Amino acid sequence: MKIPGRTFGRIALLGLVASALLACSATGERPESPPAPAKPTVLITGASRGIGLELARQYAERGWGVIATARNPQQSPGLVALAASRPNVVLEILDVTDPGAIEALARRYAGVPIDVLINNAGLLGDNDKQKFGSFDYAAFDAVMDTNAKGPTRMTEAFIDHVAASEQKKLMNISSLVGSISFTFGGQTFYRASKASLNMIMRNLSKEMRRAPVEARRAVIFGLIDPGVVDTGFAKNVPIPMITAAESAAGVIRVIDEFTLENSGNFIDYRGRKLPW
Repeated sequence: MKIPGRTFGRIALLGLVASALLACSATGERPESPPAPAKPTVLITGASRGIGLELARQYAERGWGVIATARNPQQSPGLVALAASRPNVVLEILDVTDPGAIEALARRYAGVPIDVLINNAGLLGDNDKQKFGSFDYAAFDAVMDTNAKGPTRMTEAFIDHVAASEQKKLMNISSLVGSISFTFGGQTFYRASKASLNMIMRNLSKEMRRAPVEARRAVIFGLIDPGVVDTGFAKNVPIPMITAAESAAGVIRVIDEFTLENSGNFIDYRGRKLPW
């Protein structure tokens, strides 16, 4: 079968991107210096699919420099294709439960201002392991490690990158189920992890206003509920859902509207303030 030149070139480019990522994954090494991202710059965790992938796509279409991270980016055809088609998208291997990997990525981008850091990587966890009377505490640890500790590690490692930027926004994908006043039972681990994330980032939004490092005082923190999105992450939720594109567009609008005056607020993708 004859393959058209344009199609062959695209296949070859995808192969090169995937091969480079696989090589880095296998050796644990990256090129000595990172590519210089376009400005403004956004760093997104958990960008392999769903909301994360759509956030990367929409920021790329805006012309932003996009640093899209995932545990196994080479296993996400959508992310590899996005990087192949958009020179302003850079892929990085990152597991937010690995402190060493986070610190290494922060060093790799030392001196690179990051206008918006989006802590998006998340883990719902098996619902059967979150049922009272048969709690799986190893599963509880995994959910908390990803959803609460991961963003906290990212914040510590990258706050000075964010503080050095023009927009200075440190955003977190939370969930309405992290609202204590909204609780209606079920998904105990996931709810606890998002409530923990909300408290940590709300607390840091206050603490950084008194930070001894003056530049950190201007960092803007945000907690955003992206809605119930029609992705594999929420495939068993029996309520109406929105598309990843609709959610990401709303999240970006909310990020645009965050200022120091509303830093630390908990807002949904439509711009509505949520109860704690």
